Amino acid sequence: MKYLSEILWYLSWPLLIVISYQAVKWFINKFEKQEAQLEESKDNFDI
Repeated sequence: MKYLSEILWYLSWPLLIVISYQAVKWFINKFEKQEAQLEESKDNFDI
């Protein structure tokens, strides 16, 4: 049973890295979209 928990521990690391990578990518994408919307709204205020 001890070996099983160690195997799961080692398998969980790549999974954790992939999940965090996807989360960071999604967060950056969302942030860039907000920036683009802010730029558009600034341009609209100039009129």
